[in-house]
Amino acid sequence: MALDNTKKKIRAGVCGAIALLAAGTALAAGGTLNREGVRTGAYDSKADPGYCTVLVYMDGSDLESDYGMAASDLQEMQEAVAKIDHEGRQIHIVVEAGGSPQWQYEPMQDKQYGRFCITGQGVSEVEELVPRDMGRPDTLTDFIRYGTQSYPAEHYGLICWNHGAGQIEGFGNDVNFEESSLSIDELHSALAHAALPSPFDFIGMDACLMGNLELVCTLQKNADYLIASEELEPQYGYDYSWMEALKPGNTAGKPFGRHIGDSILASYNESYEGQDYKLALSLIDLNAYEQFHSVFHSLLDQVSGRMRETEFQQLGQQRSALLGFGSRSAGDLAEQVDMMDILESLTEFAADSDTEKRKQILQTLQDAHSKLVVSSISKGYSSTPSGLSMYLPGGNNDWLPNDMEVYESIGFCRNYHALVDSYGTYLMAQNDMEWRKPSQKQNQILLPLQPDALDQIADAYLAVFCENKDGEPYLLSADGDVTLDQSGFLKARPENVYWGLQGQILCLFENYDMEYETEYTAPILYKKPDHMWEQCNMSIVFSDDMPDGNIRAITPAKVSKQEYELEAGDQIIPLYPLKKTKDDSSNELDNYHFGNEISIQRLDNGDGLLEQISINNETKLRYGFLIRDTKMNLYYTEAIKQQSKK
Repeated sequence: MALDNTKKKIRAGVCGAIALLAAGTALAAGGTLNREGVRTGAYDSKADPGYCTVLVYMDGSDLESDYGMAASDLQEMQEAVAKIDHEGRQIHIVVEAGGSPQWQYEPMQDKQYGRFCITGQGVSEVEELVPRDMGRPDTLTDFIRYGTQSYPAEHYGLICWNHGAGQIEGFGNDVNFEESSLSIDELHSALAHAALPSPFDFIGMDACLMGNLELVCTLQKNADYLIASEELEPQYGYDYSWMEALKPGNTAGKPFGRHIGDSILASYNESYEGQDYKLALSLIDLNAYEQFHSVFHSLLDQVSGRMRETEFQQLGQQRSALLGFGSRSAGDLAEQVDMMDILESLTEFAADSDTEKRKQILQTLQDAHSKLVVSSISKGYSSTPSGLSMYLPGGNNDWLPNDMEVYESIGFCRNYHALVDSYGTYLMAQNDMEWRKPSQKQNQILLPLQPDALDQIADAYLAVFCENKDGEPYLLSADGDVTLDQSGFLKARPENVYWGLQGQILCLFENYDMEYETEYTAPILYKKPDHMWEQCNMSIVFSDDMPDGNIRAITPAKVSKQEYELEAGDQIIPLYPLKKTKDDSSNELDNYHFGNEISIQRLDNGDGLLEQISINNETKLRYGFLIRDTKMNLYYTEAIKQQSKK
């Protein structure tokens, strides 16, 4: 994400004016003042004080224009509120709707941007506004002031509804303003300038990947509780039947925000019961952050001074074992990793080989964590997520220097930022490692390694290649069943069959291999009925219960609030990475070989079932290795021709 230069203009102008005044220079009258943004102000009350006002900042984007998801959720809100407040006096759902080129929600169908209120009596007349950039903090500030001042209440909540992309790209995707978004520090700025007399009872991020410790840090003074997802959300997000929990006197003795958070988690879990989506939604007690940060900061005090290249290499070797979140290109590792996973890794560097000391540090962290993450739900993981993620940069990222600047602007823990800064410097350092040519012996592919390469390898895959009609090699399979022999060899044994759909092999990248479960990612083009083709990643799991594999979910390659389940009528085109990418092309799909189109006409006849596919004897394969080093960079070795079996 490139830094938004328009957001730097005001600061530059102020600094320039100060310099001129300090020099005693007179400013000439008659200049032109360019005004940007939204003027915020005071608003008159539109209703008597009620029990609860929930503000919904709804950046519709393509989720509404293409899928009608905002319309669906708004209808759910109407139905829920009508059940608990028939007279429409106690509960007000105040909506700011924008960010979409068109709306499928009936009250907004002839409008592009507007405000309205949902009560038990129905929907108020929409107040149409000139379109505003929902990726600007002052737009959110003005809405918060409008909602809280126009509809006073005993309790307040805020829902941020749209795409989410975590610590670096933040929240929102206003397609009317060049996909503008709110960074984490801009979310904090928007809430701080709203000047609320007291914090929100709760803030819900109905968006992907916003359940992170950095956001908790920035919002800790703005609300009592935060509800957010570490993971991508399924395409329908929250089930808004939870709003029935807004009924007055219905908290069962819990703090209001805790009661609402528990209700959101319960409805979310029930809504996706029986489906294969990964779920990770948490309820965070923001008032417990200071205590957690004290423990967290203390650990980093012990770690930061010890982290050198050797320690960063060790971290790189552990990287693939850390639980990661979000959609990513096949073969890449997530830059959003589970908070307790990374902290547990860091305790190794704090405690050295002192097992008892490490146990004490971990126990202190876990005690503080249990007070911070008061409730969570999850499914579909090899281990249970902690409820929050943290940013950990990866070297295989062309935007890393820019991302590091964005991360610094968040204002998160200075100790962790110092560690990330040092780690980023390590990741960006030149790697001079050269990989030798593999050989084949007794149906085993061998790669001799230089002595210093042993410590620089994080992961390795047997890479199997075919050739397209232009003679370009493309990757057919990347299997992680590779042995690193400490005598100096990578070893792997080629498979005789591969997994695919309807006679076509899928290019599977191994994500993780646990004792009872292995997960793969396959790059594809994907099309829902009546929608455009979209570059996606297919998640495939093999386990003791599913030895023939199961397609768990399909996620867009571009991070968003969407995660699909394979359904009848869907179409798929398998993608296979070309060994030599076309770096001169701006189209990412030019780096792939395309398979043939697969139609999922029905699910009950086996259209969507994985199958084992044997390679035609006439197909000439090549074998090499795909290596990830401790800086998270991926390298192909030279590939050798398949030898005939004796």
